[in-house]
Amino acid sequence: MPALIALLTALGAAAFWFYRLRDAGRAAFDVIDSAQRIRGIYRRKRFLSKAESSPIASVDDPAAAAAAMLIALAASRGRLSLAAETAIKHEMQTTMDQTNVDEAFTFARWVADHANDPGDLTLRFAKLWMNTLQPSERSDLHAMACRIAAVDGDPTDLQTGCLRALQMRLGLTRA
Repeated sequence: MPALIALLTALGAAAFWFYRLRDAGRAAFDVIDSAQRIRGIYRRKRFLSKAESSPIASVDDPAAAAAAMLIALAASRGRLSLAAETAIKHEMQTTMDQTNVDEAFTFARWVADHANDPGDLTLRFAKLWMNTLQPSERSDLHAMACRIAAVDGDPTDLQTGCLRALQMRLGLTRA
């Protein structure tokens, strides 16, 4: 009889500690899960605030920034003409070496639609271009902008002013 009581006591103690450790594991899992959930909420909130505040602020690729500026420059006449759209896509493919031109163009157009004028984009993207582009690439960007401004005829006063501002912000001087 004492052996049976000792065996039942040992089984009871084992069952007690088994459930106790299982509950402790669940509590630790819940704490980790809550921490990961809070981290995810923080990241989503940070991304959404960045995306909602301004699509312009979310651009970190100099080619996408250049395409958006070219679209805004061409659209400053009123609407983006088919000739200007074709010329921009051609520049994106040849000069910028974009592989998926249609997707990049769509994104750039979305960014350009959020700008007041092309001068605003040249101001916002000047630091990005200065930090990532070589002097020859900055010169190519200015040349592309000049070609796009002339697609639908002589550049307007707004376009001419934007081209001058772009030239200054890219650190280019007249030769």
